[in-house]
Amino acid sequence: MQIFQLLTQIARIDALGKTSVVSLGWLSRVIRSIIESVGSVGVGIILFSLILKAIVLPFDVYQRISMSKQNAKMKENKDKMEKLQKQYANDKAAYNQKLMEMYKENGISMFSSCLPAILSIVIFIVAINAFNSYSRYADLNNYNSLVESYRSTITTNAPEVDESTLKTGNLEGGAYTLTEDGSGQYYIVVDESADTKSYVMYTVQKPDTAPENAVEYVKNAEKTYYVIAEKYAAARGLSAELSSDAEKCAEMVKNEAQLNVKKSYEDEISGKMKFLWVKNIWQTDASFKHPVLKYSDFKSSLNELPDSAAAASPYDADSYETITAELSAYKTKANGYYILIALSIGTILLQQFISMRTQKEQQKYSSADGSGAANQKMMMVIMTVMFAIFAFMYSASFSIYMVTSNIVSLITTVIINKLVDVKMKKDEEKRLQQKYDNRFPGRSYQKDKKSKK
Repeated sequence: MQIFQLLTQIARIDALGKTSVVSLGWLSRVIRSIIESVGSVGVGIILFSLILKAIVLPFDVYQRISMSKQNAKMKENKDKMEKLQKQYANDKAAYNQKLMEMYKENGISMFSSCLPAILSIVIFIVAINAFNSYSRYADLNNYNSLVESYRSTITTNAPEVDESTLKTGNLEGGAYTLTEDGSGQYYIVVDESADTKSYVMYTVQKPDTAPENAVEYVKNAEKTYYVIAEKYAAARGLSAELSSDAEKCAEMVKNEAQLNVKKSYEDEISGKMKFLWVKNIWQTDASFKHPVLKYSDFKSSLNELPDSAAAASPYDADSYETITAELSAYKTKANGYYILIALSIGTILLQQFISMRTQKEQQKYSSADGSGAANQKMMMVIMTVMFAIFAFMYSASFSIYMVTSNIVSLITTVIINKLVDVKMKKDEEKRLQQKYDNRFPGRSYQKDKKSKK
């Protein structure tokens, strides 16, 4: 795309075509609504994470209570299970069959917590997709804002367009040919009230079905803006030499537009993307990612657009480099320092460790040779590696979601385990008291126990 072309004393500047937006799914729209209502993107994501966690909390509580109860029942029957392990040490199939029979007899169900676990996995996958979609939306939306900042500088002096300002006629043979193929399908908008020819002119499109002289201003058409060098130089107090050099004036207009883009980024956009040490929350919290994307990374945001929209002039490589020319420093600056990635890995590792302790008895007796604990440790390593990959692949916003969700899960797990332990102890005391009452009616188990000391 040729950005500038010298036409006599008129410099042509491409103001780019129509921008587009990514359509969001319902969950991504919820994320957007929360972020916009709170005003801080990081706080909005934390709030969304807490709301989502509150919705699934009853299922999470049910799962953890079930796990704790099953583990307690297995403790009660550990002598039987140890006997089975010794008896069928060399026959895993027979051990598993006898173990299932013993589970059934004692009301132990290994699948009572499966449904909540499956639900958690489904929600996790849906959350990944929602954050990924919203990240692309945010990247594209922020870039569109930069395009508008660039365009606003170009169009500052553009006149209002109405029927009275339209000049009709075929201009393909004139000095200001408006289409490279000379088709004459574009016309110049002229302010007829202007005293001189020093005014901004820009194009309108003639519909294919319109009569020869029918000209219509098309707001969504790609426009080419013509800036008269003399007018631009006079408005800024530039020298007569510059006023006679349209190409230099055009370069100055472009530079002015790019500086306006930089100002817009630093004053408005960067603040909306920043959270704590992360400069762009929609990118990974890592030094190999940058606050302003390179074009190769930005292209992934265009995958959500229809092909026709993605191919529009604002989104090609030349336009992207023109728009972001003054943001080069932000294309190499580290976006983060891996802190959220480390927190994601650390919290999931701690969560897995606590879960393993909760299921200690299940791990011990789940196989004839007692290898269940080793398998569980291997699963913990796999889960940790998987979450680490997710943290590196996806945005810092998703890492914030993972850390928040993991911390809430840790707190609820510890509280639930404590409450279940207290309840189990009380139930055990009641059972022993009942057993003691059967042997010694009217006597207190606890008091007699203390008196023996």
